[in-house]
Amino acid sequence: MSLGGKALSVGIYADPEGGVRARVAGLLTCGSVWACPVCATTAADERSEALARVVARRWSKGWRVAHAVLTVRHTRGEPLADVLGALTTAWRHLVSHRRVKKLLRGWDWHRGVEITYGKNGWHPHIHLLLLSPPGVDPYLLEEPLWEAWEAAVRAVGWAPSSRGGYVYQVPSSEEDVVEVARYQEKWGIVREGASGPKKAGEAGLSPWELLELAAQEVVLRYEEDEVGVPGIVRLDTPGVLRPPRPARGFAVSPDVAQTLWVEYVEATKGRKRTGASRALARELRQELEALQAEWNPGELQAVVRLDIRAYMWLLRTARLAYWLHWLEVAGPEVAAELVGLVPDEWTVLMVQRAPPEEEGSLLS
Repeated sequence: MSLGGKALSVGIYADPEGGVRARVAGLLTCGSVWACPVCATTAADERSEALARVVARRWSKGWRVAHAVLTVRHTRGEPLADVLGALTTAWRHLVSHRRVKKLLRGWDWHRGVEITYGKNGWHPHIHLLLLSPPGVDPYLLEEPLWEAWEAAVRAVGWAPSSRGGYVYQVPSSEEDVVEVARYQEKWGIVREGASGPKKAGEAGLSPWELLELAAQEVVLRYEEDEVGVPGIVRLDTPGVLRPPRPARGFAVSPDVAQTLWVEYVEATKGRKRTGASRALARELRQELEALQAEWNPGELQAVVRLDIRAYMWLLRTARLAYWLHWLEVAGPEVAAELVGLVPDEWTVLMVQRAPPEEEGSLLS
């Protein structure tokens, strides 16, 4: 049987560690590192691993690491676009200043922007990872960096934070160094409340927690029917699967969270979340290429072709992840039956492996 028109391809791979994996091909993704939980997580996983490897390698060669947090003064009610604009403009002013260029000569850096919402409103801030060359004390930059940042913030017409809001830490072990490196890219995935050198004050709600609050009235949950088969059930009353972490001193209702989420998406649109010095950026690109080359999904066993209209139906009814899960656990036939697909909406192409003396493979 073959499908007419457009179809989605899902590869079924033999997992090197046992079992099988389902990998979707041909999907157009948004690639947003700010507002998409799927794309942001994928990008964070890849870049954090690459950065951690680069920093660990530098550490083994005698480089040392410092972690700084830079922010601007803000109050509740100020638009995120204004506060974030001041922060990023001050950063550009900082790194373009002749004195700062001289201070950073021989150093490398990686910058990640984090945004949370707390009792004082939007709190965008920069997590700056600094790499000092072998033999150079990383503490040498602590006071000069603060003075340069304070001047940069004033130069763009904004009020700097207090000296107490400036964080400058120097981790002493390779484990903490790698933790700081991973956090530069995974701030939205790995909570700031975790222990370690990345901890810098009390965090507010992350954008993902705001999104979770905003969507709490449309959350789905899984239940088993009378024969023990899991199914998806929409909640009739407001509730959440996993309540967001409590935020001290303030509360956010679902309606307010929806408004804040839209503001967040609009304010971050088109902005870069991370950046690095030229030498470090080059190493990161090389490490990302190496990671991609290492990726091994396992041996391809079959390809499931799904009619594009059936795919859209699975997506709208929140059954797509459920279907992919059962593809891996029980195979195409059981997966299709559990989510309600009919035979005309999907088909399986088995992989025909070439004889040992020949190269390549064919899809029959």
